[in-house]
Amino acid sequence: MSYQYHIIIKNMSARNMSFYAFQKQATFTNSGISPNVLASSLACGLLAPNSSSGAQLEFGFDEQIYVGAKSNTALSTATMLDANIFLTAAADTTGVTAAIQPIELTTTTPTQTVDNYSVMTTSPLGLSAPHYQTNLNAGHFGVEIPTYAASTAAELYCGCAAINQDGSITLSSFITPVPNSQLYCAPEAVFYVQTGSFPVGQIIPYTTEQAAECDFTSGYSVINVTYENDGFFTTIGS
Repeated sequence: MSYQYHIIIKNMSARNMSFYAFQKQATFTNSGISPNVLASSLACGLLAPNSSSGAQLEFGFDEQIYVGAKSNTALSTATMLDANIFLTAAADTTGVTAAIQPIELTTTTPTQTVDNYSVMTTSPLGLSAPHYQTNLNAGHFGVEIPTYAASTAAELYCGCAAINQDGSITLSSFITPVPNSQLYCAPEAVFYVQTGSFPVGQIIPYTTEQAAECDFTSGYSVINVTYENDGFFTTIGS
């Protein structure tokens, strides 16, 4: 069974407001390199004033951690592959291939084995079912990145992922990996709510300034976020 974190938003201002949510940027190392980390919108919605509508907006995120990869490639046919790989394409157009797998984080107990490591393929794109790999730092998962043409580097991304309600895949915190490398990622169950309208999956300008922090690492399953009339957020966890 998949459990979820829930963020419930109320708009106490006097006007309609758009809100979006994103995950705290994960910590990445890629064969010793600290790469540029990108983030995507995970949820968005328009919310009327609560005083006149009684409306509230709820965002839900799986507690399960996922590793994901995406590639923008030139495609000639439309196919569907195994291991939760979805590919959308038409003849002689550009499509997006995405792969996702549930994965676990390395624990602080050296003798505890968890499925913390996946192997990527690029032709076609895929991620293996995770298995245990030794010598990973606690709180991290790892991905083996294969050799691939440097000319396509800007079109390949890997990192933390989420499955949307329509079944599509969004990378929440991700990088362009170095070819023939080891990628290590340490995500946190911390999300932010901000005013603005960014569709799900769109890369956002990452800033947490004046955003509502929703930290689920302390054991909360629900966090109520209130957008006050003065333009600031308040949060209460339960």
